[in-house]
Amino acid sequence: MNTQNLTIEEQEAAAYATGDTATAALLARIIEIEYLEKRVEELEGQLDDAQSTLNDQTVDFENYKGFFEGCFERLAKHYPCPSITSDYDKSVIFSAIEKSEGGEA
Repeated sequence: MNTQNLTIEEQEAAAYATGDTATAALLARIIEIEYLEKRVEELEGQLDDAQSTLNDQTVDFENYKGFFEGCFERLAKHYPCPSITSDYDKSVIFSAIEKSEGGEA
């Protein structure tokens, strides 16, 4: 049988129909691998898009982090590892600003 002009799916069906189950199984596996490769490409594209969006949304993160750490460096007490996400650490900075400006919380 000439399978040169058949799709891989048609080749698999033809192999199965003629009783060549080993060839049909191999062709089915190739079809599955091709599907998985396409799916991986789709997911890689989605990941690239998500990373690009994240980069766009956090472009100034390092600048903000540097500013925050610079604020702690100027305080009289020693803060070895201030955290931007710590409410306590933020309150230390706000309190220092309020004291120096004569303001209130």
